[in-house]
Amino acid sequence: MEIRPATTADLPGIAATSAALFAEDAGQRDPFRNQAWPAAHGEQWIADLHSNPAARIFVAADGAEVVGHLIAIYEPPSDMWLVPRAELVSMFVRPPVRGRGLGGQLVDAFTIWARARGAVRLQVTAYATNEAAQRLYQSRGFKPASVVLANDL
Repeated sequence: MEIRPATTADLPGIAATSAALFAEDAGQRDPFRNQAWPAAHGEQWIADLHSNPAARIFVAADGAEVVGHLIAIYEPPSDMWLVPRAELVSMFVRPPVRGRGLGGQLVDAFTIWARARGAVRLQVTAYATNEAAQRLYQSRGFKPASVVLANDL
């Protein structure tokens, strides 16, 4: 298994792991997420990110097979944000290869990439009920910074 930046050949595999993330995470935790979105828009979204110089996609690969991904976006300082920051937008590791440290390695690759770009803050959003994801991020130095409250009417 290796962690590396995505290539064009990896894009279909990333679309598949992104769809699997939608089904597993949002599918179980957010009834308002459109489960059809990955099929309709996922491949184009990933292709656009792959060509975006402010974004980076990392894959966990077993030979030519994508078994996990991490999608990140860098944001420079702005009138609103005083420091450069990077957001971990999406991460997924297929269940059969979980427990091998791939998630932590993906987060480490993201951190190295973000630091090299000059990011001062790293951020990620996780569902409150996804305790495993929160433990992983916290093991890599992330701390809770805000809480999103929802009132589903």
